Amino acid sequence: MSDPVVVLGMHRSGTSFLVRTLNLAGLWLGGDDQLHTTEGRAKIGNPKGNYENREGIDINDTILTRSGGSWCNPPKQLITNADDAARIVALCKTLAHGQPDGYRRWGWKDPRMILTLDIWLEVLKSNIFIVGSYRHPSAVAKSLLARDGIPLEIGYALWAFYVQRLITHIKKYPSVLVRFDVEKEVLLGQVVNICNRTGLHSDINTISSWYDSKLVRSATITNDSSAMFRRVASLWEELVSLHERH
Repeated sequence: MSDPVVVLGMHRSGTSFLVRTLNLAGLWLGGDDQLHTTEGRAKIGNPKGNYENREGIDINDTILTRSGGSWCNPPKQLITNADDAARIVALCKTLAHGQPDGYRRWGWKDPRMILTLDIWLEVLKSNIFIVGSYRHPSAVAKSLLARDGIPLEIGYALWAFYVQRLITHIKKYPSVLVRFDVEKEVLLGQVVNICNRTGLHSDINTISSWYDSKLVRSATITNDSSAMFRRVASLWEELVSLHERH
């Protein structure tokens, strides 16, 4: 079984855009009947869909729920069992061996995977390539407030929790980081770089066809001087520095 490409990032950080562009460039995520290609909360969520594999989401949600938490209330310790392992293996075999002609790699995207990645890799005994997507915490927190009603302070704290783990994964495995809240040309250039690194098609017309500025609904606070940001500022600086070295 070939190695997967895994798109990781805090919720509301551009992972849906990123994984769909990679999908168009030849990353197999599963058939349309296996993916969330539309979202019920289209007005405030992702009207174009988040392209997450339904089975992958359910596996992760099952683990988080059993462990007494959820994506927005991460548990202190994850509790897993043999059924989880069997489902992970079955899904990955289906993706790896079910690639239609024209697809060059396989993989998945789910922000919850930042919390559960170690479980998946322990089961798969596989190498991976991580594509990490990040966005300024002010924009993420505002987006969580608009979509889920999560208070800003909790949104900043969740951003920090996820980003700490993203940084750990990025340092441990072959990877590339993408900053989502940048100009269109810069963002698309980063996607082309990913395609070149992973062997996907790097046609700029195909990649840019999925870009829609209307999907960026929560602007970054350029000079965020809030106490909420000050508490996570060092983590933001570390993330930006790591990106510059990638």
